[in-house]
Amino acid sequence: MTEANNVLCGTTVDQNGDQYSEATLTNTDDQREKIVLAKPCIIPVLFIPGIMGTNLRQKGSKKKAWRPPNADLAGAADLIGQLFSYAFKSTEERTADLTTPAVEIDPGGPIDEGESGLPKNVLVARGWGGVMRSSYHPFMGQLQHHLNQLSMYDFARCEADLQEWAKSHGMEPPTDWGTESGDPLTKDEILHAANYQFDVWAGGYNWLQSNRDSGAAIKDYIEETILPYYNEGKQVTVKDTPDGQGKNECSIERKKPTRPLAEKVIVVTHSMGGLVSRSLTEVHNCEKVMGVSHGVQPATGAPATYKRMRSGFEGAEQLFLGRNAADVVAILSQAPGGLELLPTADYNDGKPWLKVRDKKDKEKVVLALPEKGDPYEEIYNSPEWYGMVPEKNLGLMNPGEQNGKTEGDSSPRDLLNKTINGVREFHEAIEKKYKIPTYAHYGAQGKRDKRMERGGVLGTGLMASKNLFTWGEVAWEGEGVASLDPDKISLADDDHNGELKTTTGIKLTISEPDCPGDGTVPLYSGEAPGKAGIALSFAHGQGNPGKCNEHFSYDHQGSYGDKHGRSLYASMYAIIKIAQQAQWHKK
Repeated sequence: MTEANNVLCGTTVDQNGDQYSEATLTNTDDQREKIVLAKPCIIPVLFIPGIMGTNLRQKGSKKKAWRPPNADLAGAADLIGQLFSYAFKSTEERTADLTTPAVEIDPGGPIDEGESGLPKNVLVARGWGGVMRSSYHPFMGQLQHHLNQLSMYDFARCEADLQEWAKSHGMEPPTDWGTESGDPLTKDEILHAANYQFDVWAGGYNWLQSNRDSGAAIKDYIEETILPYYNEGKQVTVKDTPDGQGKNECSIERKKPTRPLAEKVIVVTHSMGGLVSRSLTEVHNCEKVMGVSHGVQPATGAPATYKRMRSGFEGAEQLFLGRNAADVVAILSQAPGGLELLPTADYNDGKPWLKVRDKKDKEKVVLALPEKGDPYEEIYNSPEWYGMVPEKNLGLMNPGEQNGKTEGDSSPRDLLNKTINGVREFHEAIEKKYKIPTYAHYGAQGKRDKRMERGGVLGTGLMASKNLFTWGEVAWEGEGVASLDPDKISLADDDHNGELKTTTGIKLTISEPDCPGDGTVPLYSGEAPGKAGIALSFAHGQGNPGKCNEHFSYDHQGSYGDKHGRSLYASMYAIIKIAQQAQWHKK
């Protein structure tokens, strides 16, 4: 019998998601070493989704309030049903569904086990049912799989070999994948991470409330649920969600260990989840986070938020997210989380981003805001025609109410100003602040370079995205604007879809996006963490560093589905680097 035959048992995943081994006892005259392949020490990886990426339900009735449309084959029927549902809902009905204090996380969403290798009940208990399936589950499954397949020990050679992703890409330099500098992972770093079992959890949250509040909720989730599950044997139960076995809840529980098995977590974020994470670590000072990997974070906000408050969403998204200003204002004006996506005071180093200019000669700018470095008063609270909610749009805050009245003595303007003041305070609390260490990746794609990649159906260019330009600035444009005093412009009509008419007959429309980005977050905001001094930042898109960027980049919502593996590489690199701090396997 060879030495390799000394390994008498392998690992299995049980109904709690734990890896364990079974061994058969041998006769007393069999004195060979018995080796148990198991990793008792854990690093939980907590994935925090973006705005609208968490399923919501009504607190009392448990009725679905928001289910992100899953744009994949498995969700086709559901997508069509939602399409009809949202298309025929009035603004009042949409607003009633999404009232900040009346909703909570809905953990009963569909599950895609993907490459995770885990039973459905474990994924439900870890929160996967609370987040959007098509945008997140495949990527989360990849992380769960690849992080637990970093290496395999060869007992014949007494040496560990890298496996799968680690073998193919683990030691490639990050400069091949979108950074301007940075060292590749070493084999020793990968093998250090391989001492741990990585368990991927989902941290859904009420994205209508302030990210300050969501950060506090995620802190409680880490300290009162995730870590006690490993270190205290605390049962995790998710109620009001079927587990596929005829029950109305899912539970996982492990025996109480004799020592801590999971001391800290690693956080991975998407979009606004990055603001939640910064609230978690920089506002609420959660010490149980080792490090963070951000994906497509609107780190200093996005002008698209202003644009949507004035004209609704773009393309097919408007059917689900807001057809016009009426839909968007009614929901976001009472949703601090959404308004915290507005550009911060230090967006693009404080340069003006809201303009009024001539449509034919864009150099003729008659207004550029903020001019005093205060977008909160100059734009968001302003009652002027160019403000985020001008005086004539205040009634949109309370659809169905007469004369824009609100409950109590506060006027709509007072309530909006109060919300915006809270947005300012949150922005100031996280300005240029990031957990050490932090890594990030973002889309920085402008026009497609067809010489590098035509894209589309079978590479023919058919149905290919032509660009991923984003609103780096928003401009109201019109012919003859150069002769106007913007403070004296009076509006005759606002169609709430981005077209205004002045009393003098001039038509103003919102400009087309022209800044590289991912279709939602512009380059200025995506690159901000790197300028603030985080550990490493990956820029993705043609024209950026690295051979991986020969390919066209990803759109914002689909960033973690990048078929060229850029988001996966950036996340794996970050997690393995952050995991070097973990030493509890030695205790």
